[in-house]
Amino acid sequence: MARTPRERHDPVDLQHAEVVLAGTQELLPVLRAAAVRAGVDATRMRVVGVNDLPDPTDHAEAELAVIAIRRPGDDPAFHRAQDAAERIEPLMAPNAVRIVVTVSGATRLAPKLERTLTTEVLHQMGAAAAPFGFRRPFRNLRKRLGLAALQTAGVRVFRITIGH
Repeated sequence: MARTPRERHDPVDLQHAEVVLAGTQELLPVLRAAAVRAGVDATRMRVVGVNDLPDPTDHAEAELAVIAIRRPGDDPAFHRAQDAAERIEPLMAPNAVRIVVTVSGATRLAPKLERTLTTEVLHQMGAAAAPFGFRRPFRNLRKRLGLAALQTAGVRVFRITIGH
């Protein structure tokens, strides 16, 4: 059975791209610092709280959204992330990359975990822009160990697509 071709994202140039950072209040400073460290221009960055609705008259063409949700206990963070992605939809371009980071309630993001998280988000952006499966960026041993460390610490990183 042949696989249906899926729509691929264009590569995101972090220095010139509009970026939306959405998350819970305690994770927003971590997201902002990681974005600046990754090379995102701070003037092109829009920070939105998960519980704050963006202004309905605001329309932007952001190419990248990073949503960070802290999951306390049994609360389904994926559903909260999906709701946040739908709330910031007016700020996004139609074919934008949306990356979700869920953090366990007990996890404190130390600087080393922040750097590893930044690397994983950049890897997810590269994987979203890869035209074919075999053209995806290679995850070397160091990145694999970093991803394992993130998962052990209770941090999950994944991409989502909003249906149109």
